[in-house]
Amino acid sequence: MKDSSNSSVQRNPVPPFTRETALAKVKAAEDAWNTRDPKKVAQAYSPDCVWRNREEFFHGSAAIEYFLKRKWAVELHYRLMKELWSYVDNRISVRFEYEWQHAETGQWYRTHGNEHWEFDAIGYMTQRDMSANDIAISASKRRIGQ
Repeated sequence: MKDSSNSSVQRNPVPPFTRETALAKVKAAEDAWNTRDPKKVAQAYSPDCVWRNREEFFHGSAAIEYFLKRKWAVELHYRLMKELWSYVDNRISVRFEYEWQHAETGQWYRTHGNEHWEFDAIGYMTQRDMSANDIAISASKRRIGQ
C-alpha cells in the first residue's frame, strides 16, 4: 500500500480493513455522495485517483469534481444506497442502487451497479472502478430516500 494523497492527514478508517471498518468506509461514502456536494465527495479521493465510471475514464481530483458537477446537473433528486459486497486488505467492493430524475425529461430512474475501490495507506481512495445500468421507473416505484 502506498500513500499517494500528498497529505499527512489520515482519512479514517484506514486499511487493512476489518468488516467493521469496511462497513464504516462504505457508510461514509454513501453519506458523502448523498450530499450531492462535488467538493465534499472529491475529498475522499487521492489527487491522482484513477476512475472508470461506466464508459468514462479519467483521473485526478479536478476531473472527479468536474464529473460530479455534470452528473448532478442531470441526475436530480439523487438518493443513493451502498452495500458492502466484499473487502480484503486495502480493497472494498460494493453494490449500489440510486434513484434520480432526469433534468430534461422528468423521467425517474433506478441505477443498479457495482464499484471496486482501492485505498492508500492513510485511507484515500486511489482507484474507483464502476459499472452500472439504469432502469426507467415511475415516481410511484421509488423506494430510496422518500
